[in-house]
Amino acid sequence: MLMTVWSIIRLIFFMFIVPMCIGQLFKYILKKEMRRPVITYLIGFFAYFGVVQIISIFCVLTIAGQPGAFETCFKACLVAVLLLTVTGIFMFFRFDRTMIKKPDIKGLSIDTKVFYGIFIALVLFQMIKAVVSRIFDGDNTYYVTQSVIAQKIGAMYTVDPYKGGLQPLDVRHALAVVPMWIAFIGKACGVHATIVAYTAMPLLIIPLVYIIYHEISKVLFADNVEMRPIFMIIVNILMIFGNVSIFTPATFFLMRTWQGKSMLTSIAFPMIVLIFLWIYKDCDGEKKPVSERASLWAFLFLVNMFSGMCTEMGVVFGAGLVMLLSLILLISSKRWTVVLGAFCSIIPNLVYLILFFGNGGH
Repeated sequence: MLMTVWSIIRLIFFMFIVPMCIGQLFKYILKKEMRRPVITYLIGFFAYFGVVQIISIFCVLTIAGQPGAFETCFKACLVAVLLLTVTGIFMFFRFDRTMIKKPDIKGLSIDTKVFYGIFIALVLFQMIKAVVSRIFDGDNTYYVTQSVIAQKIGAMYTVDPYKGGLQPLDVRHALAVVPMWIAFIGKACGVHATIVAYTAMPLLIIPLVYIIYHEISKVLFADNVEMRPIFMIIVNILMIFGNVSIFTPATFFLMRTWQGKSMLTSIAFPMIVLIFLWIYKDCDGEKKPVSERASLWAFLFLVNMFSGMCTEMGVVFGAGLVMLLSLILLISSKRWTVVLGAFCSIIPNLVYLILFFGNGGH
């Protein structure tokens, strides 16, 4: 019983507290009014995944064929993550203890409060159903098994998850290291990787997705607070009843929550849209300092890193979405610095392609 409680405490720490602590370091690239707890957590989340991604890909390409490769990767990730976490805690208590504020709900109308209550209830319903329900999916055989193999055997994409024998490094899957992040969480918390994927991940991903959509609603309905919960209820309904085929984003979101493809469409793409809404809002007003304008492109850089970590498709589609929205922004703002910012933000995508094709990907 005590070991179970200790594992749950570690899960809470590594999945919820660590991103917030890491966010204390990276939030300073953003302008002051954006350094809210929600945005701090978001940028910390993407930075957290980015750190694990860099270390994991390095290990996959250099030591994957050696015995206990994941053990080395795990130790490096743990040291890096804990170092950033401790530094973030220091930054919080040393410089910014005013971040935590109670949400102001007194000014909301009764109707708005009721709608927010419905929205929160719908999110909780989805989280509960994700934990208590088990839905068969063929990809379980590959991705979750790779996490289990890494956690239990220490191999990184060099064991065939279908037959159990050795296999050459599969670059197509090996560079999308979400399964290694799941194995890292499982090993750090003393929890089986399967439990992390099926039970813990939905409790992190589902509310995170709706946090991003709520931030989008704040931009779309900046002057109409009453519309925000209504927008969020509509998004919830589309997700809950979006299982019209096995390939819709809603199906992936609620039935394959732990998969990289699911996180790409549910987290990365909406986050890219949100960042461009922020950039458009800044371009629409008075000219901002270079540092403030560059900060959002830096945020987009982290999101594009995350896209590649999810799946190799995220590299192409993520860059494509960035270029499309950059073109719209360029036409509307007539600022050529948009081209420079967009190019810098997709550098992770270009690096990924170099690694992919340079290691025999096709």
